[in-house]
Formats: sequence, C-alpha cells, structure tokens
Amino acid sequence: MIRKSTGEKIFQVVNIMFMLMIIAAILFPLLHIFSISVSESSAVTTLKVGLLPIGFNLVAYKKIIGTNLFQRSLFNTVLVTFVGTVLSVIVITMLAYALSRRYFFGKKFVTYYLVITMYFSGGLIPTYILITNYLNLENTYLAYILPSLVSVFYVIVVKSQIEAVPSDLVDSGAIDGAGEFRILFNIIIPVITPTIAAVSMFLALGRWNMWFPVLLYASKKTMWTLQYYLRSIVFEKSLIEQTVLTAGENIEADIIPPQNYQMASIIVVALPVVCIYPFIQKYFVKGILAGSVKG
Repeated sequence: MIRKSTGEKIFQVVNIMFMLMIIAAILFPLLHIFSISVSESSAVTTLKVGLLPIGFNLVAYKKIIGTNLFQRSLFNTVLVTFVGTVLSVIVITMLAYALSRRYFFGKKFVTYYLVITMYFSGGLIPTYILITNYLNLENTYLAYILPSLVSVFYVIVVKSQIEAVPSDLVDSGAIDGAGEFRILFNIIIPVITPTIAAVSMFLALGRWNMWFPVLLYASKKTMWTLQYYLRSIVFEKSLIEQTVLTAGENIEADIIPPQNYQMASIIVVALPVVCIYPFIQKYFVKGILAGSVKG
C-alpha cells in the first residue's frame, strides 16, 4: 500500500470539505423549497419554515397535479421536448457532417453564414410576424419546434468531433461502397455517440424549460407548456390577491398560500429531470470529455 504524504492528506480533507460545501449549497435551497411546499399554511404565511417542514400538507400538490390544465401542459412539454430534441439532433448531425466534408462546395460560405446568425438575429418582431402571419403557426407545436430547430453552437461542437474521426475509417467505408448516409449513420455516429448524447441532453433541457415561445405564439391554454403553467402560478397576481382577501374575511378557512403553489410547482417540474439524469449521466460525462479533448 502506498502511503500518502501529509500534504496529500491535507489536500484530500480540504477537497472533501469543499465538495461537501458545494453539495450543501445545492441541497439546502431544494430542501427549503420542498419544506415550504408541504408545510402547513399558517407556517408558510408567517415565514416560519426553514430547512424542515412544519406540519405536512399535500393539498398544493393535489390541486396542481389534479387539474386538467396541468395534465395538458405536461403532455405538451413531453411532446415538444421529445419531438423537438429528436429533430434537432438529426438536423444538427447531418448539417455538421456536411460541413465537415472536405469536398463540400461552398463550405466556407455556409459556415460563415451560420456563425453570423450566432451574433445577429432577425429580431423578435420580424420572427413573430413570420411565424404567425406568413407561416400561420400560431397555437401549433411547430411554433415551438421550428424556430429553435438548429443551434449553430452545437453544429460546431458536433462538426469538430466528426473531424476528429480518423479519415482512414471513413475512407474504408467509401471503398467498400458505402454512401454518405451509410457512412454517417453506420460509421460516424457510433464513434461520436457520447457527444450526441451530451448535445441531446442540453437540447432536451432547453426545450423542457421553454416558456417564452408559449407567451408569443399560444393564445389558447391548451397549448401551454409545463414551464409556462408554472410561470402563470408564480406570477398570477389575482391568485395572491384572492388568497389575501379570503384570509382577511375568514381566517379559519382552508387557505393555500401562493408560496405553497409556487414551491410545489418547482418540485413537480424539476422531478422528472432529476429522475432521468442518473441514467444518462455516463453519456453526458463522456460527451463533455470528448468535447474538451480533440483527437
């Protein structure tokens, strides 16, 4: 057994303490949010809830999850996240492969054109007019998917990984008679799978947390996403005013403070991501490492 020096032991202790502080900084706010969401109404309104809940009350969860609007918003979010992520990964990968080919005509022009869009956009109002007036995509799922279908940043990331694949591997496939699609899907993609998994994770998180396009392109509540539903609860002034008014008229009534709704909504929205992430963490880490070291 190799003995550790005193300096290594001190570094290990300091490192562990530092990591524990980071874990505490992450977990304490989550624990506080959960405690507020399940605490009794009187404790929440008087700001007595700390890291541990006071009492136990699941009424906020029941009313949030039990509404038809929540169920519809959850369905919309899952649909947009899944379909949008799959389409984005396909388009981004194919575009990155095309730009990585040496013989692609106009490669430099297309690359510069895409990079320019990272710094200059068409503007919010022209985009809104295009989506609603010309494409007639208001109150449709395509309004949430198409405008953010391609991310130039992820195109560059995937392109750099494709270029890192040994050319001999690609040339051997071409010699065997493989076409471009077969080279891409049978040779390139299996090699860069960790990178694609990491990109998919980031894209899925972005679509899962999406709410601003709903504000722009959805005039019907049936097209709300889960994040916009959460936003409507957090910023709904009428709910707060109605709660305060009801509390003033009848203190003994079963009142649910808006804080309970807000914190319960945060837990409900974050829970699916927390449950799924451990299963794809290995691909995420591999993708990050592959993106940091080329070749």
